Amino acid sequence: MTAGVRIDLIDRVLFARWVSPPTKEDVNALLTQSKAIRDRLGRPILYVASIDSKVKIPNAEERANLNHLLSEGRPIAEACHIIIEGNDLQNSLQRVIISGMLIVTRTYDDFLAVHKSAESVAPELARRLGKDAAPIIRLARERGLVT
Repeated sequence: MTAGVRIDLIDRVLFARWVSPPTKEDVNALLTQSKAIRDRLGRPILYVASIDSKVKIPNAEERANLNHLLSEGRPIAEACHIIIEGNDLQNSLQRVIISGMLIVTRTYDDFLAVHKSAESVAPELARRLGKDAAPIIRLARERGLVT
């Protein structure tokens, strides 16, 4: 992959650990790999993105890359969960702003959700997988994909 994102598949959950804002190359590589995984599995993936608390807020070009990832990712993924880590005001504001944008743009549906921690994603993964997701979260943590 690229320096900005590290990905790994656990069960049918594709974890992406973002350590810098998304470049066009990051997004295209992630989409290519996601499509290949979906095709191999024969069904949509569950996508969990974790954003390190130290990652700077994306600029206009990086936000466009994120919008491209979201629009192209919908046919690939059954659901998208974004974990914005951190307790600072900036991190809290990012979660609120993204959640608000989803409501305003009417993209707030059962596809995309914003979270503060991996633990809050586990119930949604469990619902979609039909099994306990705690071992998946634990393995993702061991691999450095979530904190």
